[in-house]
Amino acid sequence: MANDFEVFVDTAVSADAAWALAGDPASVPEWFGPVTSVEIRGDVRRAVMGNGAETVERLVERDDVARHYSYVVLSGIPDLTSHRATIRVEPTPGGSRIVWRQTATSSKPDYDIEARLRGVMTAGLERMRDILQSEKSRA
Repeated sequence: MANDFEVFVDTAVSADAAWALAGDPASVPEWFGPVTSVEIRGDVRRAVMGNGAETVERLVERDDVARHYSYVVLSGIPDLTSHRATIRVEPTPGGSRIVWRQTATSSKPDYDIEARLRGVMTAGLERMRDILQSEKSRA
């Protein structure tokens, strides 16, 4: 079981350009397929999924200079007892790396957040990369 893991994608755009999209908590529906809409009020983000389910999260940390933000899930994911995720952007020689880390605990001993989320998270980051690189090619 893996309840602390990260996925990443490398992009050919600058860290600042990547952070403009990755660092915007309201942009999630643009690049993360399961989410159809987001509403942010203060530090609370409500994400509505395509099936109508809603996840409520609290934005708990943000650093625009270091290019990362973190959020915790308050409700909407069954069996979680705690959850924290961080999205960060790091400069690389060829552009940037976008990293998404998940850490969770559950009331179920066999809960494996990585098995549940790795594929969809990777697809989301790949979609973000494609958006960023297509914008770069149009610039």
